[in-house]
Amino acid sequence: MSTKTPKLATQEARYGVNLNYVIFPLDFRDLRYGLAKNGYELTPFKDMPAPPTRLSYSGEIARIKETRILVDSDSGQIGVIDRLLQQARASFDDLAKVILSELGVDLNNKVKFHFLTVHYRVDTGKTPLKEIARAENKEFVRKFNDIMKEDLSSFSIRLCPKNVNINDENWFDIAIEPDIIDERRYHIGVVYRNSERKKIEAFAENLESNLLKLLECIEA
Repeated sequence: MSTKTPKLATQEARYGVNLNYVIFPLDFRDLRYGLAKNGYELTPFKDMPAPPTRLSYSGEIARIKETRILVDSDSGQIGVIDRLLQQARASFDDLAKVILSELGVDLNNKVKFHFLTVHYRVDTGKTPLKEIARAENKEFVRKFNDIMKEDLSSFSIRLCPKNVNINDENWFDIAIEPDIIDERRYHIGVVYRNSERKKIEAFAENLESNLLKLLECIEA
């Protein structure tokens, strides 16, 4: 890595849970009422049918300051979008407290998996495309060159747990590549899910320092 101190900037962070219920336990009307009661600004919704009709809903339902609340009742997902990962974690905890108090549903109980999705831009002072190419499998690239009749190189590095099915509840995906807007920076996208809250908390706590260590390995 260059002598320049790496600069890591978060573009967006999502944090939440997929609940493990046959019927999604959060009634749309009750959820909106409970959020509004606690200072959340509701997303406009037209033509709400009268009870007892249950509503299937997906998308942003409310926000508070810069934090957006997202729900997908069909998949059982509820979470937040924030600017920084640690803010997203704290915002989700605040949301969970409101829902437990107002609706009596514990977002840390009957959880299929916890999830986070984060996008970063990182400036290390080096050119990502050149650095990523240094970490490629040269033998395979030579074979690809022969097939495509072009001089090729790797555009990205992608990491996932070994011998784990992509659809497994315990999964992660780390993609490292040049940023498409500014090729002098890396874009790093991270998807992580796990059925145990303590594991996602540990992953989140060390994530940014571990990403910088990965870049150090690439640029060594």
